[in-house]
Amino acid sequence: MTKLAIIAGEASGDLHAGTVLREIREIEPGIETFGIGGDLLASQGMDLLFHAREMGIVGLFNVLRHLGMFRRVFREVIARIAAERPDAVLLVDYPDFNLRVAKKCKELGLKVIYFISPQVWAWRRGRVKQIARYVDHMIVIFPFEEAFYRSHGVPVTYVGHPLVDQTAMLRRSPSKPDRVRVALMPGSRRREVDDLLPAMLDAIAILQKERTIEAFIIQAPTIDHEHLEEIVKAGGVDVPILPHDRGEALSSADIALSSSGTATLESAVIGTPVVVMYRLGRATFALARRLVKLPHFSLVNIVAERRVVPELLQDAVTGERIAQEVRTVLEPGRYAQIKADLAEVKRRLGDQGASRRAAEAIMAVLAQ
Repeated sequence: MTKLAIIAGEASGDLHAGTVLREIREIEPGIETFGIGGDLLASQGMDLLFHAREMGIVGLFNVLRHLGMFRRVFREVIARIAAERPDAVLLVDYPDFNLRVAKKCKELGLKVIYFISPQVWAWRRGRVKQIARYVDHMIVIFPFEEAFYRSHGVPVTYVGHPLVDQTAMLRRSPSKPDRVRVALMPGSRRREVDDLLPAMLDAIAILQKERTIEAFIIQAPTIDHEHLEEIVKAGGVDVPILPHDRGEALSSADIALSSSGTATLESAVIGTPVVVMYRLGRATFALARRLVKLPHFSLVNIVAERRVVPELLQDAVTGERIAQEVRTVLEPGRYAQIKADLAEVKRRLGDQGASRRAAEAIMAVLAQ
């Protein structure tokens, strides 16, 4: 019986890996899986050694404060992998942790497959040398990544973006002229939520003085409902909290406010214009400014290769500034242009079937 270890340390990784594991089980129903993931991987029968909500920590100093926890998790996961000796180890995004896992697994003589590439094309390009040494096969979701890895001698398969599959059945709800529905997506990590949600709520309070605004928060699976409630109460704005539902709530929104990450691409695929924002600790931001070589930080604009949606970074993430960007996006001509641009971004993400193609690529490596 085939055995596969999967390491997906974030909510987005759990989402994408969960859909791929579902496809793998259609190809080989009896496959055994264990590792790090979230509720979706668990729902596909994976034995969770650690939950992804324990691993979603961002910021240089924040990570350093939790270094003992990461080391403990690493040791226990590697011990289980060494004892079980799976037919392969599937690493999903989460590069700072997973590249260390890849090195150790190669030392153990195991096959290493990487799904959803570290953004080495954006920053810390030197890591591609590590990938070439420790990864047997890279499975990528953006078309430009395939040529990048081939040029560095890394076996690679481009499959398209799984979000196209995950949102395929959604249909956008018609807008109502007397109100604006705003989806708030503050992130899948507690630090992101703490940094971004108060400013989002401030923006809603400002906009509600000008027009009828119906706002709601889409809760990431890795964030506690009670924590969101505390922030909403402190913000003094009555905003309901909805569970993540594979995009149904987002498809009902006229505009979204989102932390930078996979959620922004979800907005693009569904066709909901989005204002993207992010905050980093000052030391982490100073380091990132030196290392990142791209003109944009949101995935929507990176895929489009130009500025399609607004980006707010660091001190620009304020209620007033967010409110101003919302006003600009909602101008009829601008709104229509963004919708057209998002349709082009969706086209660039590939056809339906990405999760199945990824599953087939994984099974092909296992069969080698």
